Amino acid sequence: MSKYEVKVVAVNNTTVQGTCDGVDFEAVPFRWGGKMLMKVVADNSFSQGQKVAIGGAAKKALRSAEIELPKAELVRPRKPKAEEIVEAVAEQVVDPVSVEADTVEA
Repeated sequence: MSKYEVKVVAVNNTTVQGTCDGVDFEAVPFRWGGKMLMKVVADNSFSQGQKVAIGGAAKKALRSAEIELPKAELVRPRKPKAEEIVEAVAEQVVDPVSVEADTVEA
């Protein structure tokens, strides 16, 4: 539950309109890295807490209207994780036990 009074008035496609503590706002989706967030567009500047509350209420209103946000596709593909690289190198390493056994027998 938020300490801010956020009321959603209308949902048009992916645009959400409403009021927060008596001040009108409009929230539209935008991509931030791998996430889709709701950007608050208003004449007055809201505090960060109000923006977070508005974004949460806007996403909830979109879910209840059964409207999906666009997918947040990355512009550049991500680099492979370090674990994958270590595993690839480990497969290429020669087993030292079998090498020692061959040299001792000869």
